[in-house]
Formats: sequence, structure tokens, C-alpha cells
Amino acid sequence: MSRKVGKYYDADDYDDYYDDYDDYYEDGDYDQYDDYAPPPTQSASKQKKGSGVAGNNNSSSSKSGGNQAQGKSKAKSKGKASNGGGAGGGQAQSKASKEGANVVGSKVKAKGAEGQGSSAPAAVEQPPSATAHDSRSDLSAVLQDLEIDAQAASPSKPSLMLVVLGHVDAGKSTLMGRLVAELGVVDSKEVRRRAHQANQIGKGSFGWAWLMDERPEERERGVTIDVAKRAFETDNRQVTILDAPGHRDFVTNAISGISQADAAILVIDGSVGGFESGFEKRGKISGQTREHAQLAKGIGIEQLAVVITKLDKSESGAQRFDDIRDKLEPFLKSCGYQAKSMQWLCASGTTGDNIVSKPEQDSKLNWFSGPTVVEAIDNFVMVEHNQDKPLRVPAFSVSSTKQSGGGSVLTTGRVATGCLRVNSPVTVMPGNLETHVKSIVRNNQKGAKFALAGDAVELTLGLDDLACVEIGSVVCSPADKIKASERLKVKIITLELGTPFTLGQSLIVHFHAARIQGRITKMLALHDPKSGEETKKKPRLLKSFQTATIELTLSETICVEKYEDYPSLGRLVLRLGGQTVGVGKVTKVYSATKKD
Repeated sequence: MSRKVGKYYDADDYDDYYDDYDDYYEDGDYDQYDDYAPPPTQSASKQKKGSGVAGNNNSSSSKSGGNQAQGKSKAKSKGKASNGGGAGGGQAQSKASKEGANVVGSKVKAKGAEGQGSSAPAAVEQPPSATAHDSRSDLSAVLQDLEIDAQAASPSKPSLMLVVLGHVDAGKSTLMGRLVAELGVVDSKEVRRRAHQANQIGKGSFGWAWLMDERPEERERGVTIDVAKRAFETDNRQVTILDAPGHRDFVTNAISGISQADAAILVIDGSVGGFESGFEKRGKISGQTREHAQLAKGIGIEQLAVVITKLDKSESGAQRFDDIRDKLEPFLKSCGYQAKSMQWLCASGTTGDNIVSKPEQDSKLNWFSGPTVVEAIDNFVMVEHNQDKPLRVPAFSVSSTKQSGGGSVLTTGRVATGCLRVNSPVTVMPGNLETHVKSIVRNNQKGAKFALAGDAVELTLGLDDLACVEIGSVVCSPADKIKASERLKVKIITLELGTPFTLGQSLIVHFHAARIQGRITKMLALHDPKSGEETKKKPRLLKSFQTATIELTLSETICVEKYEDYPSLGRLVLRLGGQTVGVGKVTKVYSATKKD
């Protein structure tokens, strides 16, 4: 059996447990699940098209066919075809993790002197045909070796990683479950099976959400805990959705989802009191609508689609939509989102209105003329990823897997920069461990020969020791390794603080996939928030909503880059006492062996 230590799970990991339900569906009312007929193999061009679109681009409305192969790619080698963004990992935590001053979480330990010394004593399988050209990580060399031209290397549709955010009970999983059902990613039998399972434990309304929430504890509590992945195609995109948890206890997992995404859907509960619960502050505690929006912008998400749900339950849905937008939009602008980068729409996960097709005349959402959810996804402007820089792949989940020829380590994540191919030699940092790539799953497609910057990947590495790779490790080019250090200079923006920061302040710091304890060891300067100019040297304390340069000393060696060189590896989030208290960028990575 595979040992799973990652944060992500495959959305079909628990299917075997429920196989007894496949052939009967008694004792339940499934009317709401019979209102559609998803075509699992129908091409996108034959599906019903929606009308006009409001958004960033003039892209056509998209009702994709679900021509994904059924089943999921798993960390365990079970030979199933990949359909929905194999997660590879499983849950790293044995229990719900809350932020705390003494919690290190998914830390990254150095394996060697100062994180860059001799390799850890692990069994490393050599590539079967390693040659000199295998070490080249530039795109032209990789494609030349494989006899593939650049045009053929590019997918017919660009890939988009999309994180789904929002307060607990906003309807995120229900909305996404209905979306993948409508697009044919799951068939009608699967939909009815989930409905039956939900009804069996008295949670009949959770049937759609259970297409996303698979873990027993998620179903029992009725909340998402992990980040679930599903993949589908629209007319213009290959999309991987990352359904993030909305409960404040699981913000750590939400941060990991945001760190991989190009854009975000922010789901808002439009029911009476629902929006207010997620947005308004109660003392020092605010709902996750606020925190998720701040986190997404701080981590680098520029594009946002705000989807207001449950308006079909209101007699004055149009007015409620306007009221919520009037309150929420100024806050989102204060976070840094631009009006042109925000889309506003409504949808219903339970009825399916305005998800794939426009609302019918008899729908309670017939007043809405904006984009559907799928149209909004197609409206997102594609983010460019640098293929010319050295290879960097942060590990967002790690697991062991058995293959012919021995054990291997499987890591999932996203290629931040560069490219790689099967049999490429790579180095895993901070352990300075040399190995090679045995196999690649690229954007949910097994058997890929290579992967490029921006691709979602599962990499099988020629290692026998799972302990050599941890969440937050970085797979990189042997010729240009990422730095490993415990000391960083960072420029931060503080959010609302209970008390000011002073020298020595302990914090939980998030970088890409890693989460680690740190403390402020130097306060170097305050800056004007607009111009960035230095206004004061060596401040004694930091207050709410100030911009400052500080030095952070971390409890473990970690792999990061300067933001200006590698944006996705140079961002950070600061948390304290269960709250996000700051965001920032790395401006300098100090040497791990000497004081700069």
C-alpha cells in the first residue's frame, strides 16, 4: 500500500469503499439530480451554446464536452486512466491543523551541510539511458531531443489552473460538483450514486458537493478539508479546478491551492445572512470571504470571477445581487483587484442555472444577462509562464509508489519555470539529492514525454526513500539549483494586526507549498505604500497596513527565490493566531553558509 503524506487527494480515492452502491438507488428522492443529461463523450462543438458574454475577452461561450477518460490518476499505481487532475498525495495532516506560534507544519529540512552539501543517504535509481543532452533543461534542447517542434509541443488549448474560494457553506463544492457533472466529467450513474450516499446519512442536499468532497470526515462534517482537483475542457481551455476549503481551520490548505492557480472564482452565499456571515467582521474575526480575497491577491492572483449563489431562493434576487456587489466591490478594489479584472455573475448549484447554459425564462435567475460560469472561465486572460528559465517544480504533495523495477517517489505540483522530459536528471532541494524523472503526467494526461512551465504535473522520481522529499521541496535543474537558506530579506505589507510587530515577533510563514515557523530578526525600513520610497530606517515596531522591509530567520532551511526572478517562488504569507497578518515578496536570499 502506498504511503500518502501529501495535502491533496484524488477525487476517486474512496470509490472502492462505495462500490456496493453501484447497482441500486432505493430510499431516496433524486429528482434534482435527474434534471440534466450530461454527455460524457459528446464533443464540445455539439453541445448547447449560450448567448452573449460579459467579461474580459471576446471569447465564445463554452459548453465543453466531457471527453475526459473516466477514473482518476492515483498516487497508488492502479492503472486507471486519468480524468481529473491526479492528486498523487493524500492528506499530510493527521488532524485539522490550526495556526499557532509553535506549529511548524509542512516543514522542509536540509539534507546535507547547510542544505546544499552532500546528498542524503538514499537509494537513487540511475536513469536507464542518461546522456549528456539529458541535463539540458532549455525548451529548444528538450524538443530537439524528442524530435518535436515547438508548435506540436503546445497543447491545442492552453491550460488554466483555477482555484475556487469562499466562506464555508457558500456552495463552492456544490457549484463545482454540478459544473463537472454538466460537462460530462462524471456520468449520470456517478451522480446518482453520490446522491444515494448523501441521502443514506441524511444529507440529501449534499449530493452535488460529494462529487468533489470525497473524504468521510468531509462528508460527516459537511465541509471541505482538503483541496480537491478535477479537470475538464471548455471550448478554449484545458482547466484544472482546485476546490479549496472555506473553513478558517483549513486556511493552510487553501493557501496551497491558491499558490498553484492562475485565477480564482470567489463564491458568495447570496442567501439572507449568508453574505454577511462570510464578509462582516465580528470583533477581531472576519469571515473567509475577506481572508481568501486578501490571500489570493497577496499570492499573485490578479483575475477574479465573483459568483453569487443561492439567489434562486430569493424573491428579489436581482436587488440582492446589486446590494452584495455594492458592498463587496469596494473591498476587493482595496485589496488591489482592478475593475477590469473582475467578473460578476450568479449561478445555482442545485438547479444548474447559469453554470453551463443561460437561465431559462421560468428560472428565478432569468433577470441575469451576464456570463455563465463556463463563459467566465473562458474569459480569463491566460497567464504566461517562463519556459526559458531554469527548471523549478515545488512539491505540493509527496507519496511513495511501487512500479516495475522498484519503488519510486511521486510528487505533484506545477512547473513554475523551465521544462523537463522523461529521464531528465534533476536535483531535489534543499537535500541536494540527485535523481531522474521516471515518468510524467502532464495536465492529467499519462505517458507524457515532457512538461513545460505552467503545466500541472505528477512526477515519478527514481528514489526509494520517501523521507528525502517533503512538501515544499523543489525539483530543479542540476546545472542551476535553487538556493536553500534560513535567512531572507522580505518586503511586506501588514494587514490588520491585534498588536504591533516588534523585533523577535514569531510568525507562521507560507512560501509556495511550504509552511514554516519564522521570526523577525531585523526591522530595516518603512516605505511609502504608493511610491515605495523609504520613509524611515530601522523602525521599532510595525503597525497595521504598513509597508516595510524586514529580515526573517526561519526555523528550517527552505528553498525560495527572489520575487523579481521567480515570482511564484518569491511570494510569502504571514499568519499569526489563525489570522493572515501580512503578505510580501522576497527581495534577497542570504547565503546559507555565511552572514551577508
